[in-house]
Amino acid sequence: MSIKDKLKVEITPDSISLQPHLMQASNLLWDAAGIIAMLMGWLLFQEKLGKGALIFFQIIIASLLIHLLARLLYCIHFRYIFDMYTRSVYRKNLFGKRRRLMSFDEAVIFTKYESNDWHYSLGIRKKQFLKNYQISPDFSSGINSLKRSEEYEKEVLAPILELLEL
Repeated sequence: MSIKDKLKVEITPDSISLQPHLMQASNLLWDAAGIIAMLMGWLLFQEKLGKGALIFFQIIIASLLIHLLARLLYCIHFRYIFDMYTRSVYRKNLFGKRRRLMSFDEAVIFTKYESNDWHYSLGIRKKQFLKNYQISPDFSSGINSLKRSEEYEKEVLAPILELLEL
């Protein structure tokens, strides 16, 4: 499966849109597995544990559930749209609300490094380090990750840069 399919990239003559965090959907399975494991542990050992341990289990389960729902609603299902007609970049969320982030003249794409991983970010020129938006999945220094980053650069980033330069 190509990176364009994994990120649901749609390239049309008048726009480019992508979902950069869609590859993190597999992490949601780990969160769900953690919730299920904690629930099973809580139910199996409910009679043997004291009140403090039961409250601890409930707090951990609630925080994992809130984290899972927040990632599901706000991180995974938003889309960046590079619109040629308005020459603007938009962010569209799960509920269909579209918000203008910046114009093409203000946009700058740069690499951002965070704890052994890096990704491409989009920001407003001269303010890109204050507020920026991640437009690629995280890459590391491994061989497979370098191949994915080259594929991303060729298939996704190059058309975006072409559109921004028009």
